[in-house]
Amino acid sequence: MMRVCIICTLLLLLLVCGVIMSSDEGIDVLEVETFDSSGKLGYLEGWVSANDKFRDSYKIGEEEKNYFLEARVKGSGDILAKEFKYNLKEFPIISWRWRALKLPDGGDERYKSSGDSVAGIYIIFPSLFKPERLKKSWWMKVPVPDSLKPECIKYVWSSSLPKGTVTESPYAKKTKIIVLENGSSPLGQWITEEVNVYEDYKRLFHKEPDEVRAIGILTDADDTSSEAMADYDDVCVKRGVVRQTKHISDGEKGG
Repeated sequence: MMRVCIICTLLLLLLVCGVIMSSDEGIDVLEVETFDSSGKLGYLEGWVSANDKFRDSYKIGEEEKNYFLEARVKGSGDILAKEFKYNLKEFPIISWRWRALKLPDGGDERYKSSGDSVAGIYIIFPSLFKPERLKKSWWMKVPVPDSLKPECIKYVWSSSLPKGTVTESPYAKKTKIIVLENGSSPLGQWITEEVNVYEDYKRLFHKEPDEVRAIGILTDADDTSSEAMADYDDVCVKRGVVRQTKHISDGEKGG
């Protein structure tokens, strides 16, 4: 699956129906998504995907009067995105809760043949690519130049890679992947993550970031032709600092 083209198409969809949020002085926390409004409606709202059937894989769950997002995929995977513009330097922290229930068999984000994650959170930056120039019937077959692809940081729950591993997507060099959880992390339990995206961006791209364009979610099992199940909740961005976990790049990992 050409995930780069899908992300570019999501940027176009966000122009049409995305929700825009801006940072405000005096506010310490900006809520990206708690899924409460979607839960009250009975379906997911405010998120878009290149696949019109994404609601077959992503649905609203409820436990003890709390709503959250359920991701259930078999041999597939569709990226969801919500437009959420904000100044990353002002709000460097993003936090969320997630819960892995079933890992994709043999998932390893370094390779196209196995690049599935039970759970992933994307931070998506602006792109010069204009998907509307491509006809819907063939847009996925048209290569997008590297210079026009969006920069992304993807935080993942990996099946196999060590926690703290830093690598890049085999589908796009401008998508950097950081492993927060893996197969040794407990299944069926909610885990809260908090990372400093601003510091991660500077380290990975060696420059100051533009504003964030959107937040993405992906649970996928298409490359491994297997099954993946995860839940997501309480995504927000914050002011302040957070202690960083030491990251391990591909070149630093031992045998």
